[in-house]
Parts: sequence; C-alpha cells; structure tokens
Amino acid sequence: MRAAQFPVNGLDVIHVYSDENHIWIQLRRDVPTEQDIGRSSFKVALCMQPGTAQKLGLELMNIAEKNKERMKAKASSAAAPKAPKAKT
Repeated sequence: MRAAQFPVNGLDVIHVYSDENHIWIQLRRDVPTEQDIGRSSFKVALCMQPGTAQKLGLELMNIAEKNKERMKAKASSAAAPKAPKAKT
C-alpha cells in the first residue's frame, strides 16, 4: 500500500492511499473541542476509479494554474508604479 499526506494547514490533511486495485482519498480535520466547540472534526474517505482520480487531478492542476496566473498578475499590477495624476 502506498500512502501520501498533503497538509493543508495546521488542522487539515489530505491523505491518498493506493494499492494495485484501489485509490482512496481521505480528508481529515482534527479540531479539539477545547479549541473551538463550533468547528467539527471529521474524517471522510472515498474510493475512486482510476479515471475519476485522473479527472480530479487534472481539474486541480487546471485550477491551480489559473489561480497562480491570477496571483502573479495581481502582484505585478500592485508592484507597478502608478502614473501621477494630471493637474486640471
């Protein structure tokens, strides 16, 4: 069995497990009740077919690339010097 973990932040982790016949994706959130009684802890797991895993991976890659380009464009426009206003 292959296992990979992808921490999202201090509380959330995505786990991917696979063997020669299965692919599982597991989402986990561990929030102690003492820390925040209103936020729930959870663990959910899905077993998916190879085609679904490929579509999910491609969708995530496409979204990540678009967001990366948008962030880069915002950073460029924020760093660009602004033209002085014309006096009227």
